[in-house]
Amino acid sequence: MGYRPETRSDNSDQTSKAYQQNYQKDQRAATYNAKYRDRWTKRISTWREFHLLDRMLRNQGRVKVLLDLPCGGGRLSPPMAHFTDLLIEADVAVGQLRYGRVHGQVSTRQVWMSASGFHIPLRDASIDGTVCVRLTHHLLTEAEQERLVRELLRVSKRFLIMSFFDYYSPKNTLRRLRRPFNRKPSKSTMKVRELQRLAQDCGATLVECPALFLISSGHRYALMVKDKA
Repeated sequence: MGYRPETRSDNSDQTSKAYQQNYQKDQRAATYNAKYRDRWTKRISTWREFHLLDRMLRNQGRVKVLLDLPCGGGRLSPPMAHFTDLLIEADVAVGQLRYGRVHGQVSTRQVWMSASGFHIPLRDASIDGTVCVRLTHHLLTEAEQERLVRELLRVSKRFLIMSFFDYYSPKNTLRRLRRPFNRKPSKSTMKVRELQRLAQDCGATLVECPALFLISSGHRYALMVKDKA
C-alpha cells in the first residue's frame, strides 16, 4: 500500500520526555477521554474541531491512507474516517491506543501504531496526508516544534493538517500582559510566519490557518499542502 516501517536513529532533545510518559496507563487515558466526553466546554471544542476537519479534508478529497498522530483515544477519528480508505491511528501513549481500539472504532479500516511524532516509522511521502491535533503546544522548545512539523511533512505526500497555539491570539496576548502580575508560565506557542517558513522549507504551502474560536481559544488549525513537482 506504499507505506513501510523503517528504522530511524533518535538524537532528539529529551525536553518533552516527561510529557511522552503521560497516558501510558489505561486509567489515565480513560480519565483524559472522559473529560472531553463529559464537560460541555470540551464537547463544544470537539464539535468545532469536527467542523474544521470535515471542511479541510473535504477540500483535499478522499485519500487511500491518512495518519492520525497523536490519535489519543480516537476522539477525532469520525471526521477523518469519512475521507480515507485506511486510517492509521498512532500515539506514543500505549494507554491511549488501548482506549482507542475499544472506544474509537469507526467503519473505515483502522490500524494502530505506537510512534512518536519525532521519528515516525514510515518512509518519505508514504501516506497521502497527516492530521496532528493538540500536540505542538505541549512541546517545550521551538526546536522540538520545528522537528515535529518537518517529520509530519516528510511522511505526507499531499497535505498536513495540524493545530498550534497562536502567539498572537487574543487569549495568549492577554496571558502575556498579565504575566508580570500573576507569574503564570508562558504557553508553548507558534507564529503563522514560522509555519509559512517551515512549509516552504519542506516543499509545501500554508494554505489557511483558521482559529478554533476567535476569543475563547488560542488554538488554530493549519492546512499545509505539498507543492506539486
